[in-house]
Amino acid sequence: MRTQSPLEISERTVETYAFEGEWQLLFGEPDIRFSTLIQGEAKSGKSTYAAKFAQYIGENFGRALYISAEERLNSKTLQNRLKLCNVTSTNVRFIHCKNIEEIEACIKSGKFRFVIMDSVQHVQMTYNQFEAMRHRFKKRKLSWHLIMQMGVDVTKWKHEVDVLVMVKNGRAYIKGRYSESNSMQVLSSSTGQQQINF
Repeated sequence: MRTQSPLEISERTVETYAFEGEWQLLFGEPDIRFSTLIQGEAKSGKSTYAAKFAQYIGENFGRALYISAEERLNSKTLQNRLKLCNVTSTNVRFIHCKNIEEIEACIKSGKFRFVIMDSVQHVQMTYNQFEAMRHRFKKRKLSWHLIMQMGVDVTKWKHEVDVLVMVKNGRAYIKGRYSESNSMQVLSSSTGQQQINF
């Protein structure tokens, strides 16, 4: 394996997403392959946050595959969430699927730039299975966004993603490699800001 000097590294062209507005404050200018881990209690607003994120990236940066493993596509709650978040971009594509092989086939067949998995537990994907999938698609420069339920040991996952998103009482708290910690309102009925431990 070839080593590289500091100068070689500093002169490399790094592809990034030029986020703007609130999303720029949250994420800065992330690497094109950046990944996030989204956590929170049940009904805290994780999926609402993911829907808003999907609309933003779909409208501005390319196709996003939203794997709705927990909710059926004919679910009234999913319909209401998409209306609430004004998810209208045709670049955001939804599938209801819990099978890893079917998910991979869908990624292969579509020109996706982003994959949102809601949730990892409902797909029953292990960390090693995720790493193997990410490796298989490394030439596609995919950006991965994983929703995980509370109460699951996510120590290994936390160290392998670029950004941690903790959703609590309707507010998303973001901590990562590309910007200072920040937060955004997800649900209008939430309480005030609180100290969040990642």
